[in-house]
Amino acid sequence: MTDHLIKFMMDEEGEFPTTPERELWLAVIERALKDYCFFFDKLLNTGNGQLIRWEELASSQRKVFNIKAIAEFNRLCWFLFEKVACPFNLQFLCDHLYDDSQGMTDYIRKQATQQFKLHFLEQEKKEQFVAILAFIKETTNVEEVHPATFVSSLKFKRYRNVP
Repeated sequence: MTDHLIKFMMDEEGEFPTTPERELWLAVIERALKDYCFFFDKLLNTGNGQLIRWEELASSQRKVFNIKAIAEFNRLCWFLFEKVACPFNLQFLCDHLYDDSQGMTDYIRKQATQQFKLHFLEQEKKEQFVAILAFIKETTNVEEVHPATFVSSLKFKRYRNVP
């Protein structure tokens, strides 16, 4: 997805000067896409290089974990899929970054939902995060989406945590 997204963005680059602010907002969009598209990988990573051992969590810890995960999922959905431009969601940023803001927003959303579906199906096969998967099925149209045919290179992009 990122390769296609970058190409799409570069096609419009001549119309928009490269500025630090624009680069920052593009990085914000890219990070939100990575966190959404590969949501369950994000859940398993503690952020300090270690993985959470889901099977070792106590029942009460799993409940708290699920509530926090669902809240994070809802935040990502708001950022990416809210149709009303609100500071500083995807709709707002695309309105300010692109002349064809709706075309770009629709493109990003389509790619994100397809990548997410592919990742979602992987988790279903693993039978992991059952409560979170059930919540997503109940509250989204994930079952109506066709999965991506390839895994985006965005999955393997690493971000440095600089203290």
